[in-house]
Amino acid sequence: MMRVIAMEAKIIKNDSKELQIEFEDGDITIPDLIVNAVINDKDVEFAGVEKDHPEVGKPRLVIKTLKKHPAKIVEEAIESIEKDTETIKKMISKK
Repeated sequence: MMRVIAMEAKIIKNDSKELQIEFEDGDITIPDLIVNAVINDKDVEFAGVEKDHPEVGKPRLVIKTLKKHPAKIVEEAIESIEKDTETIKKMISKK
């Protein structure tokens, strides 16, 4: 049985060129997934996950852009991730 954990995060910075979101649980899986989804966007100047210490810090998603608002780029990335996971879900549920 899979255990579902509610994710807690807070916006640290959200302006026209930079978005920073801190994830409370310490796991980098979700922020890393988002980084991989936005990294090929031509408008993304930097995309990464910062963490003060590998074992105890809170991961921080950092997206810096040239022109587009970074929140819009992240929204588009999440929509793309949702489509990909839905496709996988349909593939594995076929009998």
